[in-house]
Order: sequence, then structure tokens, then C-alpha cells
Amino acid sequence: MAYVIKKTKSGIVLPYLPAEGQLKDGRKVILEYYKDEDEAQVHAIMKYIVNEEGDCFPSEDLSNVEDFRAYYPLFDLFVCRDVTSGEVIGSLYVKPTFPGRSSHICNAGFAVKKSFRGKGMGRFLAGHYLQIARDLGFQASLFRLVFASNEASVNLWRSMGFIETGRIPNAGYLRGRGLTDALQFYYDLTKIEKKV
Repeated sequence: MAYVIKKTKSGIVLPYLPAEGQLKDGRKVILEYYKDEDEAQVHAIMKYIVNEEGDCFPSEDLSNVEDFRAYYPLFDLFVCRDVTSGEVIGSLYVKPTFPGRSSHICNAGFAVKKSFRGKGMGRFLAGHYLQIARDLGFQASLFRLVFASNEASVNLWRSMGFIETGRIPNAGYLRGRGLTDALQFYYDLTKIEKKV
């Protein structure tokens, strides 16, 4: 059988979503399930991160909405929005890292709109990610490709107790940086009590 990760949403309803929070600047935000009408905003954020910045995701081009659909919203997807404006300012997806016998290990993708970085959005999303991943039935999290140059992400995972399990030399050819190493981070989700 081929090495294939089944592309599907879990269908599990998390009763604590939507979840409210507050950023460092006092702005109120809410994390909730992705809706079809969020597509244009999430696509715009991802397109900017991938196409313009080119230093966080391995994808090279998400200009086309069909490419975005084939990559991002296939699994459990959540958005964070500004409570006042309703604007989508970030998102995260949760998916299995591996198929079959190792599908209890998950991965995630995080995207934060540029104008909202440095305000605590990453920590807000990451904190909720751990509980969400656990409640979706995953037992561990493994980020296989955190580029070493992404200091905000590296520092966040270290500060949250993720274990650095390895380094891949020259893992990605990043815009403006050339070949860049990637780090791998692991978290034991069984330490977190399930809420559902």
C-alpha cells in the first residue's frame, strides 16, 4: 500500500470552541471553526506567507486558490478573528503527520497575518492547538520542518516544552536565505487531559 495520509476532517465537535482570548495590545480575538466564507481571507494570508515571504512553509506558490484548497483546508482547520471587525487574522490546521500505524502523531500549520505578528497570536494559537490536537484523538505532535531561521517559531516551541528531536541540514531553499536547516519538535499530548 502507498504511503498516503487520508485527507479528511475528523468530524469531532469541540464544545469549547469558539474560544476567546486577548492579544498583548488588548485586542480581543476568537478562535473558531473555519467556514467556507473564510476561504478568501485565509488564502490571502497563506499566499502572502508562501509567495511573498517564502521563508516559513516548504510550498513555493499558493497564488491559485485551487492549490490552496489542495494544501490547507483538507483537515481540521480553525481560524482566529478579531472580535470587533470579524477579520480573519490567523489560522491553524491539524492533520496526521504519518499514515496508518503512526497516525496517532499529528502535525499542524500556523499562519498569522503580518500586521498581527508580535502580539501574542502565535502563543494563543499554539496553546489551543495542544488541547485541540489531544481532543481530536492524537497522542503526540511532531513538527518535522521548522526552519531554523524562523526564530519566533523555534522560540515558541522551546518555551512551550516541546522537545527538539533533530536537525535536518539544508532542508529548505528559502527566499533571501538560501539553503536552511530545519529543526524537529515533539510534544507528548498524553500529558494533556482530554476535554471531550
